[in-house]
Amino acid sequence: MKNCTSSIAVLWLLLLGFSQTFAQSQDGKGTIRGTVINEAGEPLGAATIFIPSLRIGAYTNDQGIYSIPKLNPGSYEVWAYYYGYDTAVEVIDVPRDGFVTVGFTLKEKQVYTNEVEILGQRQPGEIDRTNVDIGVEEITAAEINLIPSLGSADLAQYLQVLPGVVFTGDQGGQLFIRGGTPIQNMVLMDNMVVYSPFHSIGLFSVFDPDYIRKVDVYSAAFPAQYGGRVSSIIDIDVRNGNLNDFAGKLEANTFSSSMLLEGPIIKKKGNKAGVSFLLSARNNYIDRSSPILYPYIESQYEGPEGLPYNFLDLYGKLTLSDGVNTANVFGFRHTDNVNYEFPADIGWESIGAGGNFQVLPSGAGAIVSGNFAYSRYLTQLDNQTDSFPRSSSIDGFNGTLKVGYIFNSVDELDFGLSFLGFSTDYVFTTDYGLRPEQQASNTEASFFLNYKKVFQETRAGGKKFERAVIQPGIHIHYYNNQVRAQLEPRIRAKLNFSRVSLSAGAGIYSQNLLSAASDRDVVNFFQGFLSAPSGVANQQRRTTLQTSWHGLLGVQMELLPKLTTTVEGWYKGFTQLTNVNRDAQFPSDPDYITEIGEAYGLDLILKYQSLHWYLYGTYGLARVTRTDRLDQDPPRTYPPNFDRRHNVNFVASYQSGMFVVRDEEGNRLRPKFEVPKWEVSLRWGLGSGFPFTQTQGYFEKLDFSTDGAQTDISTQNGTLGLLLADELNGGRLPYYHRLDVSVKRRFLLKNRILIEGVASVINSYNRQNLFYFDRERYAAVYQLPVVPTLGVSVKF
Repeated sequence: MKNCTSSIAVLWLLLLGFSQTFAQSQDGKGTIRGTVINEAGEPLGAATIFIPSLRIGAYTNDQGIYSIPKLNPGSYEVWAYYYGYDTAVEVIDVPRDGFVTVGFTLKEKQVYTNEVEILGQRQPGEIDRTNVDIGVEEITAAEINLIPSLGSADLAQYLQVLPGVVFTGDQGGQLFIRGGTPIQNMVLMDNMVVYSPFHSIGLFSVFDPDYIRKVDVYSAAFPAQYGGRVSSIIDIDVRNGNLNDFAGKLEANTFSSSMLLEGPIIKKKGNKAGVSFLLSARNNYIDRSSPILYPYIESQYEGPEGLPYNFLDLYGKLTLSDGVNTANVFGFRHTDNVNYEFPADIGWESIGAGGNFQVLPSGAGAIVSGNFAYSRYLTQLDNQTDSFPRSSSIDGFNGTLKVGYIFNSVDELDFGLSFLGFSTDYVFTTDYGLRPEQQASNTEASFFLNYKKVFQETRAGGKKFERAVIQPGIHIHYYNNQVRAQLEPRIRAKLNFSRVSLSAGAGIYSQNLLSAASDRDVVNFFQGFLSAPSGVANQQRRTTLQTSWHGLLGVQMELLPKLTTTVEGWYKGFTQLTNVNRDAQFPSDPDYITEIGEAYGLDLILKYQSLHWYLYGTYGLARVTRTDRLDQDPPRTYPPNFDRRHNVNFVASYQSGMFVVRDEEGNRLRPKFEVPKWEVSLRWGLGSGFPFTQTQGYFEKLDFSTDGAQTDISTQNGTLGLLLADELNGGRLPYYHRLDVSVKRRFLLKNRILIEGVASVINSYNRQNLFYFDRERYAAVYQLPVVPTLGVSVKF
């Protein structure tokens, strides 16, 4: 490990020196670069930087960073503007063969116009011709709040409507993204690995949408900066606390309550740095409110009535920023409890802390960023007997150091080094009394490089058109417990025409971490983490790593104004997977087996945005298979329990009645909160049935583990045994569908305080969606029935 890490570090330093030399070779010309932020300190992506005397300019990227290269030395007037903000003007002296870094802080316009833009800077329906956005969905906090929700809005509820996402249930359900299992999805929060991102009641994540800046969900063929997972990435970017004003939100509803506070500790003045804070707390008390408010929801278990869930989420962040350079420290604590009493009370706790930074060094062209974080996750079944213990923990650190450059205003180069270390402690007892255990420590390191090249052509009138984008990348991942490095090339590309874009992506991926949860269960509250174990049966490769490759094709069309139309076809080949040995009955049987698999599908995505309407619809056709018993002829191919053939989601939101605020002279002012008075939203989802293994019969199962052949079967009381069909997952559950509706009314008090009341109904026509069938009790277990909720929030 030491030799490999040293080699990667040397390679990184060589590339840093080479790119620095290349970036500074400008033939006597200079570069203006910097950032554009608002007064709160948030970056403004797609803001415009313009030099009127030269008639040239650039746009900022997602981090609010811009670069205008190849300028003759001299003095220039530079404008920075963004919709809804006053234009900022600076006179900048450009040096010879050098860089000048300038940050712009834009103030919101006081005089308000009649134009309103709801969710973004780019016009709805317009194709982004400078980025390869196939296989990725960008989610904003505004979009999360449009979804009718159970209690408060939540990221988990929005993820369920994305293309390729399969959700297995309201209680204990999991998210499966384009053929991958939950453990094969990496969740990052400000580049920190989050091992348990969703609560036991599957409609809630551990993230409060009020502190989310944006979420990028890479469902296939993700780029080279990500590694260590074979299916998908959920990358969450948390916003900073307000550097200018104190603000907050208080919310309460029938299921939960929350609080968010933010503001400056030291206000930013001019080029001097400021310090801000952000604190968030959310408590779910559905276990106490549901027996009172929803007595008709019967408990499916031998515990208390109602829904036996409660959780607590705490998050805090400190930010130091001068408008160009930023440093953050943050921490969180999440707890989750499910009180079933029998067979067990299940609980988990997750804690973590970390920091990150972004620096634009003065006089250099580099953008340097990095992070370091530590987190720990522990889960156990509290009421299990001593002879049947089940517990799992994982704790570790991860970090990244990245260097980036922007060339020609649009071309980008990023490279960096990532490292990760973790320890796992796992104990599990199977129904046959077998007890696989593992205590392991591992370290991983990776080097990545991404390059984005935009090919432009000049059209009539001197306007540039981005004809094509190509984004090759390389990811080299070293696994200490395998004593080997994985070479993982990646590529993403886009070809643009006037109203159509064609995109493609491909890549190779690997993963060390795996889950010990049995895939026989649709409901899995216990999540065990293991490092790639040894002694796996039927290994297909020289390592025990899980591996895959992705292929992705897409078409984007501008059919109608404000309408985005996308069609994506995808394929994932899982060339080696590790799974629990579902056939193990004796101590001599291997605990884990090797499988191979494939997943493929076609997704149609439609998105329409206007002043009053937001419409979002997806249809997915998919097929997922796994093949085990690889030592037999023929091996067994079966659909896993999350294989959903058809998946439909539709979201509609209508907004009306904008607030009008005027000054003493009658001029219309911009409201502090740019939201409508009324908002009506609905979400309808339809999914075909999940596979399951059918029951053939029952028998009395006797225990011979203590006395063997001397067991007196005449006096023993056996347990209930199940006879399952030979065909694994040969049956299908019924179709699932559900309609959720919400109505919001907002009131603005003296342009300072916003009060919002919300009424929502989940499963409004009370569809009995089968969750699973309890074989031992011979009873159907259904997902949530019709559930009305009321809530109120106050923003200031």
